[in-house]
Amino acid sequence: MNNYQGGGLYHISKSITFLSFIANYTATYTMLKKFITEPLVHFLVIAILLFIVFKQLNAEETDPNTITVSQGRIEQIKQNFLTRWNRAPLAKELENATHHYAINEMYIREARALNMDMGDKVIDRRLRQKIEFLIEDLVTTKEPSNTELIQFYQQHIDKYQTQPMLSFLQIHLSIDGDNDELQQKIAQQRVLIEQGATPQGELKFLPYQVSNKSAVQIDRLFGESFSEKLILAPLSSWYGPIESSHGVHFVLIEQRSPAINKAFESIKSTVLADWQYQNLQVAKASFEERLLKSYTIEQEPAAKAE
Repeated sequence: MNNYQGGGLYHISKSITFLSFIANYTATYTMLKKFITEPLVHFLVIAILLFIVFKQLNAEETDPNTITVSQGRIEQIKQNFLTRWNRAPLAKELENATHHYAINEMYIREARALNMDMGDKVIDRRLRQKIEFLIEDLVTTKEPSNTELIQFYQQHIDKYQTQPMLSFLQIHLSIDGDNDELQQKIAQQRVLIEQGATPQGELKFLPYQVSNKSAVQIDRLFGESFSEKLILAPLSSWYGPIESSHGVHFVLIEQRSPAINKAFESIKSTVLADWQYQNLQVAKASFEERLLKSYTIEQEPAAKAE
């Protein structure tokens, strides 16, 4: 078998592998089944396969030293010029742009003849991206039905909720002194609380009243994980001491506002993006699984130390 025939069969084989992945993926993920089985998609996929086969089977008929500038390419050059300069190119400008395209093709062919595209990380990365873009197009072109999207929204409702909010009072004790002094201050505040009085703080650079703040906002003020320590605090009574990165606090929870589900219609575009992203991850995982079944990974043994 010559190189041309071998290369053609190789690309045909890889195309079939990719198409096989699509078929298996649809069987695995029923939400995309209708999309993949649509006649239009079949036509597009078959057209891609036929294009690859045609290109391979006619490779020898093309003189590698001949640069053919098709009418389609010329129209593309005209369109690129129009987009850049907001006008159609003059005859000489079109001739120069076409000449530049041909020169660029010559450089590319010379580089390929010298195998400069082999082992190039930039080119390798771009080729992988093209496959990923193709998978992404297959997944994201078809939008789910409203029923499917609502079902996805309900299954992942924790992602589409408002943040729970807290309102509380706090007093702040310094930890600059020794531990005995700190324990004495804490004991004094507990006595005040037992007497029904308000504990007295020492430091004023943190707000006494914190209103309608989320856990993230509270932690920005008081330090990491401070909001988690407020979970055990009762409503409407002083509680503490609670440590923060700033010192020691006594807190009184005034109000807890639980998380509320956001209305589906108000975040429909976000839900759709999440649905497409999840399907894309499933598609990539399925494709990689197919690749692992098609390829054998061999690792050369480490060289023995002399």
